[in-house]
Amino acid sequence: MTKRELHLALEKYGFGSCRAEIETWLQGEVILSPNELKYDDLPIGSTKQGGEPDLLPGTNWPKYLRRGVPGLRNTSKPMTFLMQVRCSDLKPFAPPQFPDHGLLSFFVAIEQNELVCDTHEQPLGRVLYRPGLAAEMQVRMPFPRGLYFGNRLPPCSLKIESSASIDFTTLCDVVERHLGYSQEIGNRVRDMYRQELIPRGCHKSFGPATMVNTDLSDDSLLLLEFDLTELPSDILTDENGRLFFEINRDDLAACRFDTTSLRHDVIA
Repeated sequence: MTKRELHLALEKYGFGSCRAEIETWLQGEVILSPNELKYDDLPIGSTKQGGEPDLLPGTNWPKYLRRGVPGLRNTSKPMTFLMQVRCSDLKPFAPPQFPDHGLLSFFVAIEQNELVCDTHEQPLGRVLYRPGLAAEMQVRMPFPRGLYFGNRLPPCSLKIESSASIDFTTLCDVVERHLGYSQEIGNRVRDMYRQELIPRGCHKSFGPATMVNTDLSDDSLLLLEFDLTELPSDILTDENGRLFFEINRDDLAACRFDTTSLRHDVIA
């Protein structure tokens, strides 16, 4: 959000006296907003949502292992391609560890209209990275056999804008320091956060994860926050919430994107 939007929100909810300190805690982020649908006119290597991913020839499409299907052997199935991001598009707004060039591609496992989770009840996902000049050698990879037609997202370009936000815990702490604590104030903080600070109809990179119940650790970076409401309605039975791709900052500096973890949070 812009500073003007923040000022208006704080006045609306009665937190104008907290404005100066809240501004000191704002974190920069990048908003990725879906534009009108495009098909063949998106150049290879573009930042986009859905469509066929741009991968190096011979790249194995990320898969997950199906388990517990009655009467069937355990088999691997292709993950759903969510989006790809050209690193140079985000670099002007990114932390110094973020690569200057290359392409990041994000996948998640979806089966029978539900997210596939691991033993810790977290979604299964994968991030692929093609660095520098290697990204110029990529080709548009056809959807593999075994990927359900309903899990093939239509291609869509993404508008990139800089923004700023504050994590929920810090917002609560600042308001409590200025106004004290009461149930009524706590409810107003939660309402303001959910109604004003959570971006809707878009995705984002960097900055604080928009979670109410937990925050990122200090040594982690929000690589991508994907708004599930942007998926076509026939892909997920319950499309509420957001996916959070997180990476340790040391792994980011070393471009070890295979270590990226994935979480799902439902925000009413």
